[in-house]
Amino acid sequence: MKQTQKLGESYFEGKESNSFGKLTAAEWNAMFYKHLNHHLTQFGV
Repeated sequence: MKQTQKLGESYFEGKESNSFGKLTAAEWNAMFYKHLNHHLTQFGV
């Protein structure tokens, strides 16, 4: 998480996902949130 914050929003703008192709920074943000939320919920955190 710290590395993602360090890289910043501009790093992710237009970055390609192996599964979904090029994504906007907002799309990456939504995916990070959903993925993290999934695992936190999974382990009852």
